[in-house]
Amino acid sequence: MRRAIHCSCWPPFLVFLLIFAAVMAPGCQSLQRLKRSSTDDRWVCPEYADVPLRQGRFEEAIEQHLQVISQEPENGLAHYHLGYAYGHMGLHPDEIAEYLRAVDLGMVKGDLFYNLGMSYMQLQEYLRAEQAFLRAVEIEPDCGENHRGLGLAYLKQEHYHEAIVSCRRAATLEPHDADSWHCLALAAAKSDEVGESWYAVKKLGKLDPDYTLDPFLLKIFPAKQKSPTPNNPIEPRDPR
Repeated sequence: MRRAIHCSCWPPFLVFLLIFAAVMAPGCQSLQRLKRSSTDDRWVCPEYADVPLRQGRFEEAIEQHLQVISQEPENGLAHYHLGYAYGHMGLHPDEIAEYLRAVDLGMVKGDLFYNLGMSYMQLQEYLRAEQAFLRAVEIEPDCGENHRGLGLAYLKQEHYHEAIVSCRRAATLEPHDADSWHCLALAAAKSDEVGESWYAVKKLGKLDPDYTLDPFLLKIFPAKQKSPTPNNPIEPRDPR
């Protein structure tokens, strides 16, 4: 899997502020993309553990990955996949613990650090989220999701200039990603850069006319009022 990253219940302020679709109903962009082995040949997860993960049977996936780890306690990929399953169950402290264990074992993957950042966002630990996203950007500098996640972490800490820079980069790398444009629109509006915010809102409207804007943006651009159904902003990436 790759960052899947959809979870479901979000506090209203996060649902709007975090862009409205990148962790967890939990989620999963595409659970079908989960690979049997990692890009690191040191570790492999058996199919009996990864099949339920791909199919969204997370309780079973947790049980099976715990079994793998009982036999191979230093299998970094199994710890990563276990953390991912925990995240889908809303067990974010356990999710983070498994991601950090995978890191301690030497796993270096952009989607791992992206998911770690999103987990910290769930717990409102925004500085730690920022640090995780910075590592994801270092590993995968051309992945727009990493820059968007970093922009969200900056935004939640009210570091608006840094958020604008990160969200611009995300929108440049992934110009068809509505969430990146929404992040840029919100960061620019918070920084009183109304012109850039309006430009991003227009781009967003062309990409997804039904996208629900953050309430802060609706105060500035009331003509863009949409249905109250919020977009879900934080999604994990499927582990690869």
